[in-house]
Amino acid sequence: MRITSMFGAVVVMTAIAGCDEPRAGDGACGGDEVEARSAQVNGALLNGALLNGALLNGALLNGALLNGPNGPADQIQLKKVNVKGEGAADDARLEGSMLVVTSNQGEELSGVDLDDAKLHFEVKEGGTTHQKLLKILDVAQLAPGSDVWLFDVSLKVDSGGWGPLCLDGAGEPTQAILLGDVWNPGTGGRIPPAVSSVTFACRDTALAKCVEWGYKPWLADLREVHQACTRLVRADYCGDGVSHTEQGTVIHVLDQLGIQNVDPDHQFVVEAEWGPNGAVCLNANNMRLGPQPLSCQLPACGTPFASGGLLQSGKIVGAL
Repeated sequence: MRITSMFGAVVVMTAIAGCDEPRAGDGACGGDEVEARSAQVNGALLNGALLNGALLNGALLNGALLNGPNGPADQIQLKKVNVKGEGAADDARLEGSMLVVTSNQGEELSGVDLDDAKLHFEVKEGGTTHQKLLKILDVAQLAPGSDVWLFDVSLKVDSGGWGPLCLDGAGEPTQAILLGDVWNPGTGGRIPPAVSSVTFACRDTALAKCVEWGYKPWLADLREVHQACTRLVRADYCGDGVSHTEQGTVIHVLDQLGIQNVDPDHQFVVEAEWGPNGAVCLNANNMRLGPQPLSCQLPACGTPFASGGLLQSGKIVGAL
C-alpha cells in the first residue's frame, strides 16, 4: 500500500457543526466494486473538480506551495485542516485512497470520523489569490470491504456560497476519490512525484473511473496501468493530452491481469493497446468515433498485447 504523509501540515482539531451544503446523493455507492463486464463508458474529461485550474485539482498535504505550469502565477497551498474533536493533530496522511488524521493523543481519525472535516486552501490563479474551503460531507466505501473510499465534498470560494466540488456528466453532484499524485491538465501526464501530493479525482472522469475499474494507483504494480487507463478512457492516442472521444461512448476494456476480461455480451474489434504515454498501437479503422487525424503515427495492432501495451481498448460493434 502506498502511504503519502502530510506531516508538518497545519492541522487543527476542533468541533464543527453541520450545515446545508449539497450532498452527492446519499454518499454511498451500491453494486460491486469492480464491474464484471468489460464494456465500459469512456469520457473526454481527465478530471472535473474546481479546486485548482492550474493543476488537476492537485495540492501538497504538507502545507508547501505547489506551482502550476505557469510558475508562481499559479499556486496552491493547504493552510490548515479542521476536523471534529479537540486538540492539535500530530500527523495526517493518505493510506491508499483514505485520509487519516492522527491526534496528539494518538487517536487516528478516518472514514466516517472525517465527516464535516474542512480543508483550507489558498489558491493563486493567474496571479489572483482566492481562499478555497473544502468540506467533507460524507465518506463511504465504494463497496463493502473495499479499499476505495468516496468523499462527498463541497466547495466554497472566498465569501461565496457552498457548491459541489465535483459534477458528473449530467451536471449532478458526485463524489471524489483521493489520489496521492498530481496530474498536468494540458498533457494528461503525472507531474514528477512530490511528497504529500493529493488530487481529489471526481467520479465520472478518467482519474476516478480507472480506479473504479480496478486500477488502483497506490498499488505499485497498478500505478502505470492506471496512467495507461486514463489515456485509454480519453482516447488520448498520442499521449499529448488531446482527447479524441465523446462523453458516454461505450468501449470494451481488456487487460492481462484478470481485472477486466472479455465481455461475453458484446462483440468488439480491437481499437488500440495502451501504455502510460498513450497508445502503443492503433487500428485506425476501428477508432471508437471513426478514423480521425492524429499528431502522431502509430503502428497497427497485431497479436493481442504483442505491442507491449498494458491495456487493450475495443470498439463495440454489436451484441452477442
